[in-house]
Amino acid sequence: MFGAGTALRQDAGPDAEAPAILDLRHLSAQTMGDDDLAREVLGMFFEQSNDVLRAVREAADAQTRTDAAHLLKGAARAVGAFAVAAQAHRVEMLAAEADEDSVLEALAGLHAAVAEARAVIAARLQVSRAGGL
Repeated sequence: MFGAGTALRQDAGPDAEAPAILDLRHLSAQTMGDDDLAREVLGMFFEQSNDVLRAVREAADAQTRTDAAHLLKGAARAVGAFAVAAQAHRVEMLAAEADEDSVLEALAGLHAAVAEARAVIAARLQVSRAGGL
């Protein structure tokens, strides 16, 4: 089954568990176990995530950045990309009130999380097309 039983996680040290890079159990629950739908949803996230990330990065003002980060957070949560969602939430919270260095640091974290999620998703989709999962 495409979504059963897998939550890939980053190592956050001995005292903390990092959010899932891609929680396939969550995705399977969201798609009611429909593997084709799961692949479609992951594909859409893969295709659109860089564009939304660009919108977050290049936003002309705090409200536009907040809105774009919120959009990315919701999309990431829907597919189980919880590390992306956590970083997008951080950007969303800092966009309006934090100093520029804090926002830039949060944006770097978001960029890294999106890149990592996209790599995992690309691998999953490739395995899926080859008849696995």
